[in-house]
Amino acid sequence: MPSRSTHVLGTRPRAGRAPAAPALPLALALGLAAVLAGCSGSGHAKAPPAYRIPAETAREGEAVPQGRTGRSADMSFTVIGFRQGMTDVMGTHAAMGAKGAFTRVRLLAVNTGRDIQVFDTWKQRLVAADGRAYSPDVNATMIKRQPERLSVGASMRVEFDLWFDVPRGVKATAVRLYGSPPVGAVSQPAPAEIKLP
Repeated sequence: MPSRSTHVLGTRPRAGRAPAAPALPLALALGLAAVLAGCSGSGHAKAPPAYRIPAETAREGEAVPQGRTGRSADMSFTVIGFRQGMTDVMGTHAAMGAKGAFTRVRLLAVNTGRDIQVFDTWKQRLVAADGRAYSPDVNATMIKRQPERLSVGASMRVEFDLWFDVPRGVKATAVRLYGSPPVGAVSQPAPAEIKLP
């Protein structure tokens, strides 16, 4: 196959020199290097925007802790409200006094996985200063219309209260929270233990 000439028509290439190689491959290589350099994590990338979620006013006597987050399996939990020492609860159809005193923990739960997580209220525990752990109170949970079991879809976030009835004078120091096992797991996940104010 005859070779292609790169000289301009009507001129002759100089003797002893090979025709100049095309500059296109070199230009492409330099352009690609510049593009890849821009992807090297130099810190100039723009952060994705954050959702703007409407703020809620805290309820009477409720502490609003900051940075109280933990994780169990694919469920991330944040304590966003806390109140203890309440003597009664009032709902839409009933009111009830505490046997001891009610403690209410407001949670934000986020499923960070790709499958449904089931939040089971009855597995959760309130941990006291003396190390004892308390189960949620059935009556307060029902009166306040809070979930017993809640299917939390992939990338879904929910907010709700956990209600506990503990002996008077008990100081709650943490809440122990359990997500559900991810797909393929053969055991229960480790809990998230979040300190309370």
